[in-house]
Amino acid sequence: MTKSKVKNGKWGVFRIVMLLLLSVYSVTMIFLIAWVLLSSFKAKSDFNFYPLGFPKKFYFENYVNIFRELSVQVTVPGIGQRSIYFPELFLYSLLYSVGCTAVSIISKAMVAYAVAKYRFRLAPVLYTVNIIVMIVPIVGRLPSELQLMRAIGFYDNLLALCIMKGSFTGMDFMLLHATFCTVSWEYAEAAKIDGASHFTIMWSVMFPMVKQVILILALTNFITYWNDWNVNVTYMPSYPTAAYALYTFQNSNINSISMGGVPYVLCACTVVMLPILVLFYVFRDHFMGEVSFGGLKG
Repeated sequence: MTKSKVKNGKWGVFRIVMLLLLSVYSVTMIFLIAWVLLSSFKAKSDFNFYPLGFPKKFYFENYVNIFRELSVQVTVPGIGQRSIYFPELFLYSLLYSVGCTAVSIISKAMVAYAVAKYRFRLAPVLYTVNIIVMIVPIVGRLPSELQLMRAIGFYDNLLALCIMKGSFTGMDFMLLHATFCTVSWEYAEAAKIDGASHFTIMWSVMFPMVKQVILILALTNFITYWNDWNVNVTYMPSYPTAAYALYTFQNSNINSISMGGVPYVLCACTVVMLPILVLFYVFRDHFMGEVSFGGLKG
């Protein structure tokens, strides 16, 4: 048997094992999603006695009750207590997720592009600082951060919180930097001949060439911010998100929701999870496809 056949055989076994593992993982995730969806239509007693069974009757009113009664209580200065329901919760989640994602990805992409494609003294410094920040944990900064935010008016401010996401540190910067390093500079030189400025080259030439990587990072960041419930506990109490509503659900004192039990919880989880599933379905080709740009592949 030749070495090439042995190598091909080993790769064949590896691919089969990986396919089996991914298949088991996929089936497990699909089963969990299907279980959550079916259980959300059950009555409380039906779920308690048959948690893994098919619903004896579909209670669509579970979702009606969730939309009507699940809320978060916030204190508005000069007004008092105010209840925020699902439509407004989703609006705050959308504004927070989209705003933070846009500021975070654009700032990281701009710095990564500059460090990767331009030679200036701060380039290695910025790259080293990012490595240090990723390795060395910063502990105990929250009290001083909150005090500074209150002093400059950034506390409990949705727009200011999005602006604070503008940094270049993190793994996203490393991925973007590595991606820009693989893009040929000849594209920029061709644009310079046509009279393009440095900003035009970055925004209209380089960014579109790595748009698939940027889109993947943007989607993963959006999912992270969409599921971030801690932001309302720490920074933004007056603009509760849907994720924070799920967090407070377990301690809810609304009688009808308490009587609904676990199916009501699963209803709320399904509603909050729906935008993520829609996004994944719409952009599934970008998640599964090959990352390529120009005549090069990465």
